[in-house]
Amino acid sequence: MIAFLLTLLMAQGIPTLQGESGTVSGVVRTSAGTPAAGVRVSAMVPPDAGVDAAFAASFSALAQTDDEGRYRLEGIPVGRYYIVAGRVDLPTFYPGTGDMMQARIFSIAPGGALSGIDFVMMDTSVRSAATSDPYLGMISGPPSVTIQVNVAVEGGAKFPVSAFGAFTGIRFTDQFLGSQVTQLLRNSFSVGLSGSTPEYRVRIENLPDGYIVKSMTYGTTDVLNNSLKFPPTAGPNSSGLNITLATVPLPAGPGVRVTGRAKDNVPRAIFLSGTSGTLYSDGTFEFRGVLPGRHSIAALGTSTLSSLGASIVVGDRDLDGVDLGPSAVLPLDVNSPKEPGPVGVLTPGTVLPLASFRGRLIEETTGKPIEEGTMKLIGRDTVVATVGPGGQFEFARLLPGTYNVEVRIFGHANVLQPIVIGNDDVREDVKALRLY
Repeated sequence: MIAFLLTLLMAQGIPTLQGESGTVSGVVRTSAGTPAAGVRVSAMVPPDAGVDAAFAASFSALAQTDDEGRYRLEGIPVGRYYIVAGRVDLPTFYPGTGDMMQARIFSIAPGGALSGIDFVMMDTSVRSAATSDPYLGMISGPPSVTIQVNVAVEGGAKFPVSAFGAFTGIRFTDQFLGSQVTQLLRNSFSVGLSGSTPEYRVRIENLPDGYIVKSMTYGTTDVLNNSLKFPPTAGPNSSGLNITLATVPLPAGPGVRVTGRAKDNVPRAIFLSGTSGTLYSDGTFEFRGVLPGRHSIAALGTSTLSSLGASIVVGDRDLDGVDLGPSAVLPLDVNSPKEPGPVGVLTPGTVLPLASFRGRLIEETTGKPIEEGTMKLIGRDTVVATVGPGGQFEFARLLPGTYNVEVRIFGHANVLQPIVIGNDDVREDVKALRLY
């Protein structure tokens, strides 16, 4: 926690150049519907998958709500963030959840302004005056416990790390306060718990179809049907919380099975034509009930990890061995379900090359090339291309979908226009109006 608080303090002192940052504003209310006055609101950098926010997150902006619950975060560097309110150890994530897995991530672009980011703060996120610091919020609290969690899958089946577009997780809910800690489910890990009462309800979340929790025990206690209890002064428990998962047969349905590999074992959410699939701990993935046609597969990255993708043609037979390659930017609608595209003369089972978007950056009135500056292609992520001789630019390895092209060059009007990418390369010039 000390490292976490130091990160918070350092983040407040980092200057950001005007025009290279963005703002977020909105209103925070209490569960009773009244304005949440004097509440700290922050732009939080997403921590690595499976790491509890209270121990690993850092902030890039900090503000306090006024008497009407209004806040404005300024000088947020370009990047991806959660918007959080309240206690640093038990924050409320936008759109009003204590579960980081259910929170929304915002992309901050240079000069961007997001307004209307309103949400209701959980009661457990309200800091206690008796244990608060005027600058850092909650810095001390009730006794804490570290518990070891051991997970096994019967029959040597694969261990699922994401499904339904979210990570497979374990949630501990304080029976008295209602506060929650959620962590990525792995084969073996430890989790820190704190609360005014040593009693928790434990649940496994986002298990894919075909998996069940067969047993969950702490010592001799059946935690599937009873609360997890331990003395508040206890240290790490040698036996830990033991969880056994099992697989169950799935009913046959329409469509086929598509499998492949993401080439790493990093936890990711994965989608096929906007429908979520299952990613396993060995980096392999699986989709069931896939209908014939052209599809795109996208494995979402993070601020420090590239996204992966592939474009495929599915027929009436299972398709195995699809390898996902790097994709610098994913389309805006990557997780919106779509109908499969037409196959045409394409051969089922084919992995198609990803498309490119290329063209020239030209002045709108004269048609002359602009041979300086950079362009951005904005989707779920953002990628930058340098404008070359003759105004030429290119964005490679793009999945089908919708993107935005952004141009900000001195002496020209800003440009922000949509571009739709299909399975074929796109060549289109982008025009910018010269101002003087």
